[in-house]
Amino acid sequence: MDKPWEIKKSDKRSANTVPTYIIFCEDKVSEPIYLKYFETSKIKINFVKEQKSMMANVLSAITQCKADGIMGIKDGRDYLTAEDTHVWCVFDRDKEETPAKIAKGNTDFDQSINTAIASGINVAWSNDAFELWILLHFEDTDVTNSEYSERKKYYERLTEIFDNIENPNEDLVKVKNYQNWNYKLSLKSENNFRNIVRNEIINKTKDAIARAEILEKHFKSKNIQNHQKSPLTLMHHLIKELIKQGGKI
Repeated sequence: MDKPWEIKKSDKRSANTVPTYIIFCEDKVSEPIYLKYFETSKIKINFVKEQKSMMANVLSAITQCKADGIMGIKDGRDYLTAEDTHVWCVFDRDKEETPAKIAKGNTDFDQSINTAIASGINVAWSNDAFELWILLHFEDTDVTNSEYSERKKYYERLTEIFDNIENPNEDLVKVKNYQNWNYKLSLKSENNFRNIVRNEIINKTKDAIARAEILEKHFKSKNIQNHQKSPLTLMHHLIKELIKQGGKI
């Protein structure tokens, strides 16, 4: 893997050093385009894209951090050593279809989160998909409705929502002229996600954070594992930190 960032390894902080966020993304379009919006002169955001999901994502982050000298070993455990460098893994649950694969995926999901946290890496996971975070910009989700544990529901609702946006911009008008258009097929390309989706959700960031916090609070009191917490996304933890450090909202 090519080195995707430049890290100051000195313990001495220079006057012009700004916090750096290294984000390992499962996706190469939606997540990086969305998160890049929050970069300002106060913070630097670098992406390592297409890092798959769950444990593969976390192990990629640990391996890259070790290779670049920003992770050491203390008491036999990995830990981040670079000053003002914050490493995040962003991935989905990605549920499988057969019982055996689902069981393995549940373990993969839970253990990947535990492994990341033990190494000092932050995780902004979504169960079942990143599109849940997009949906929370527009409406609440019903945790008692099992349909909201599946990305199919997110795509259906987002298609309906964008189909009924008031005063749609030219890009959305064009997309809606496609035959059988829908969110999954039409709005996840680089240009359409940036010009349509991101354009519509940025001014609703506070609403999404509030709704995500409600979901998190709902599951916090339950003695269950992370794979059982659905619908839930922890994207709001990363967004709140980027806003706090970068000052952009």
